[in-house]
Parts: sequence; structure tokens; C-alpha cells
Amino acid sequence: MTVHNILRFGKVHMDGNSDYEALENFVVANSHLESLETLLERFNIFEAVGVVRQELRHSNLLAFLLDPNQTHGLGEAFLKRFLQRAASGMQTTGLAVTPIDLDTWDLHGATVHREWQNIDILILEESLELAIIIENKIDGTESPGQLKKYRETVAKNFHKFKMLCLYLTPEGEIPSDENYIAVSYELICQVVENLLKTKESVIGRDLLILIRNYAEMLRRHIVGESEITRLCQQIYRKHQPALDLIFEHKPDLQADIRQYLEDLVDRNTELLKDHCSKAYIRFLPREWDEPRLSKGRDWVPSNRMLLFVFHNFPSELSLRLYIGPGEQEVRKKLFGMA
Repeated sequence: MTVHNILRFGKVHMDGNSDYEALENFVVANSHLESLETLLERFNIFEAVGVVRQELRHSNLLAFLLDPNQTHGLGEAFLKRFLQRAASGMQTTGLAVTPIDLDTWDLHGATVHREWQNIDILILEESLELAIIIENKIDGTESPGQLKKYRETVAKNFHKFKMLCLYLTPEGEIPSDENYIAVSYELICQVVENLLKTKESVIGRDLLILIRNYAEMLRRHIVGESEITRLCQQIYRKHQPALDLIFEHKPDLQADIRQYLEDLVDRNTELLKDHCSKAYIRFLPREWDEPRLSKGRDWVPSNRMLLFVFHNFPSELSLRLYIGPGEQEVRKKLFGMA
């Protein structure tokens, strides 16, 4: 709904001046709204291809950035910074891998595996006897015993390896297995944004665009305290009456489709409209409107037995031909003809 339409809507349909004034204050010289519109209008690769909340796609990109041997040219930079930041947030003593270890180790020989034994990301550095498990969740939650199973599987196959187990979620949720470190997507954002500042001169243009878009997408949609979240909260606090009013009168797609279909039927002189609702739009050819086909019961007020019906549901629009309840002999003849 454009600003013009909101104001026009208010003038035509609202009672009293207070509601109109609330809408006018909302759309006129609203700097927060203008900032939000600017953010939402900015092109983003990940939004364009529809992968904002697709867990597999996030894991694929993270695996690419974490792999020091990939074509991104970052070497071990992303891997080392991510692991150091994750390990530094662990308060448990006796952690097998410390941020100091990670700073001194050469991780260029690390290999990154996707979906090994169903683990989202498994990183192995054989010369250091190091295994890193990353379980990634965007909207889902861990299955009972899932994290423990992954840890035990890696321990069984790489029994001499030191392990660092990470549970990555948008908000840094606490994992069920205490051997895992809770990591939030805020940390991913910080590492990516830091790389954009410190490595911009050596990062290729294509990769620069990719990871900048990735960080922006995370800030918009995944990270809880995003700029968009903050702006939305500010706008709602300041303009709650106007926003509640707009939401109350938001466009109803089902109602619009119903009106459109009924108008189509009304404009066609060869068709007759029957009983309609938002979900069911019924009609028939005029030549079917005869006494033999008007002996129905317990269906529509017209007692017509043979009707076309549009099913106008939120998830579906379909057209069906119905033989409604009525005289059994007539129903049999109609079915036989069909």
C-alpha cells in the first residue's frame, strides 16, 4: 500500500480525525520508515534467489568460507578467526582446543566435509589430530541425542583427535550436550564484517560482493538484533495506532479473488451466478438452468444440482464440476453422461 493510497484510504473510510492524523504522522517525514524502506530496497543476492532461511545453503556457504583450500583466496583467515571467536566464548575449563592454540597452529591443511555421517560440517586437520564438528540450525531444533551421537561417531572414527564441537543457531541457543559450544550467527556476522574491513584489498571483487551480501542478509533476517528489527521496533512504538489500523484493514487476497471471479461470471451473458462465499464461487451455463436440474436438496438455496465451483482457498484456486445432492435418478444420468 503506497503512501498516497494510505492517505486516500484514510480520507474515504475513516471516522473522525484521530485515525487520519495517526496515518498522516506515520507516512509524512518519518525518517525511520524511510531508513527501513532504503534497507529493504537494497538488492541482495541471497534474497533474490530465495535462500534466506534454507539451512543447507547456509551450511554450503559456510563450508566454502571455512575451507582454506577453496578459491576464495582467504586461506585460513575465516576458519581461524571463526574458531578463535567461538572458543573464546567457552567458559568450561579443560577445553581440548584454546584460542591460543588456534592462533599458533597452521590450519592450511584442514579439510572440510559436508554431511559426513549426517554432520552438517566436519573439519579435519590430520597433522594436528584435530576434528571440529559444526551442527547448524536456522529454524529447526536438534533431535534428541543428535549432538551426542555426532560427537561419539567422530570420537570412534578419529579416536586420537582433539575435538571442538560447535552448535550454531541464530540466537546461540544452549545445546543439549554440554561438550558443545553455543555459537550465534552474530559471531558469523562479526567475522565476515571484520574480514571485509581488513581483507578488502586482497579479496576478489566477486567474493567481496558475495560475502558483503551475506553479512547484510544475516543482519536483515537471521541475527536477532538486526538493524531492520531495531527500526521496526522503533516505528511500531512511535506509530502503533496507525500500524494497528493498517493491519486491521490490510488487503484480503481471498476477498479480492472472489470479487474478480464473480465479476467474470456476471459479465458473461452465457453464465449464471449461484450461491457464493469467499471460499466457494458457484455458477452454471444458462442452458443448464432448467427444472430437471433444479431438484437438489441440502446444498444451495437454488436447489440446482449441476454447478461449477471455484475453490478459493489461501493455498489453492481450482475449478470443479459438482453433481450435488438430489434425486438419485437424475444424479445417475448426469454421472453417466460425464
